[in-house]
Amino acid sequence: MGLVIRQSFFNTLSTYIGFGLGAINTLVLYTRILPVDQYGLLSLMLSAASILMPIFIFGLPNTLIKFYTSAMTPREAGYLQGFSLWFPLLLILPVAVGMYFFESQISASLTQKNAFVAPYLWHILLIGVAMAYFEIAYAQAKVALQSVWGNFLKEVSHRLFISVLLLLLYAKYIDLSFFFTSLVGAHILRALLMHGYVLWNCNFNYYWGVPSAYKTYLQYSVYMFLGGTAAVIILEIDKLMIYSFVNIEQVAFYTVAVFMATIVGVPARSMYQITAPITARLLQENDTSALKKLYKESSLNLGMVAGGVLLLLLVNLDQIYNFIPQAYGGTFLLVLLIGLSKFYDALLGNNNAILFNSPYYKKILSFGLLLAGITIVLNYLFIPSLGIEGAALASFLSLSVYNSVKLWYVWKKYDSQPFSWNTFKLLMLLLSLYLGSYFLPNFENSYLSIAFDTLFVGIIYVAILYWSGISQAFNALVGRSLKKWLHR
Repeated sequence: MGLVIRQSFFNTLSTYIGFGLGAINTLVLYTRILPVDQYGLLSLMLSAASILMPIFIFGLPNTLIKFYTSAMTPREAGYLQGFSLWFPLLLILPVAVGMYFFESQISASLTQKNAFVAPYLWHILLIGVAMAYFEIAYAQAKVALQSVWGNFLKEVSHRLFISVLLLLLYAKYIDLSFFFTSLVGAHILRALLMHGYVLWNCNFNYYWGVPSAYKTYLQYSVYMFLGGTAAVIILEIDKLMIYSFVNIEQVAFYTVAVFMATIVGVPARSMYQITAPITARLLQENDTSALKKLYKESSLNLGMVAGGVLLLLLVNLDQIYNFIPQAYGGTFLLVLLIGLSKFYDALLGNNNAILFNSPYYKKILSFGLLLAGITIVLNYLFIPSLGIEGAALASFLSLSVYNSVKLWYVWKKYDSQPFSWNTFKLLMLLLSLYLGSYFLPNFENSYLSIAFDTLFVGIIYVAILYWSGISQAFNALVGRSLKKWLHR
């Protein structure tokens, strides 16, 4: 776990820096600088681009991770690398041509409620393309076990750029049109920087013909594409349906609450970057005992971090809402539901990596389609009557079903599940500390209240985890940190 923990640490650090910038953007800058309808438009654009992205990459990042780590000749590996770059163009160009010829019809369907969506169709397409090529280069870096720079670009760089743009917009140095155009530029620049890093550091060869095993790659990519598209639809369709059933302003309110809850899933995203290629190798070597050990360790350690983040978020949520305009508040249930779904996802450890890289990867398609269908139906039922809280309830229920099915399937095929007695201890600790937080003193000053609650609850949480010895990896990490601090 040494490489896993070291790179996961740096990935988690950069991801939380990115989320810190995102918090400033979302809770402070967006809500005060952008009009509510323009913020809703921004969220809608990024959601639509995120749905286009898996169509363009066609499952190729997962294909690279699965097959590049297998025994293949250097020349075949080079063909696979080249294939991952030119094949997406076969999907992007028809979409661009179709948009060119049917732009007016597409605009008409999108602008029945809000006419200002129409000028940004090409922005959505270009952001989707940039996202796709970034993910391909990022996957190439992952197979070389060099995920730190990619994670920095993914989580920090564009958010920092957006912070600057928002401040320029506030100072009236730029207008909204330039802001949205620059947003496209930020995503393109990020993709170029990622590819530059791979070319400079990863020592790959690129051959531009058709790989000899292209049928195998395409077959695997089809399943990853369908499963990945379903997964992105699950994450983004709620915003599009809120726009359809309610209004674009509610998309902005929903985005703020979901952003806060999404921070719970940061550790899982960070650790996956390095556990995915390691899991692929263990599966290829049929090292069942090491795989089971990694499954349990990743589940427990991710659960500890994600659970701690969820705990601190819920303890401070009322005070956090004091920092944003009142219209964005009053969504405790929404944050709780999305946060719990992210926590459950973290408790599954490297479950996704096992499924993606196992011989049973085709099942991901049926799982993903099942979840996408459940999500759309539940959103259709709940949003008209419950609004954005209905969207959160739909996401919570569908993701809970999805994760439970994946958990059961890995247990069935590998006789392995990630939970232990220590998992139960962790859950009881989190629940006890949350209930105990109601007895903490209240301060009129929100800054003081957040600082006190965070330090008090956080210190107790870390101390009990260390004292109980729930995780050897956690205790070793804390022990090393204490030694370094004491010997300064």
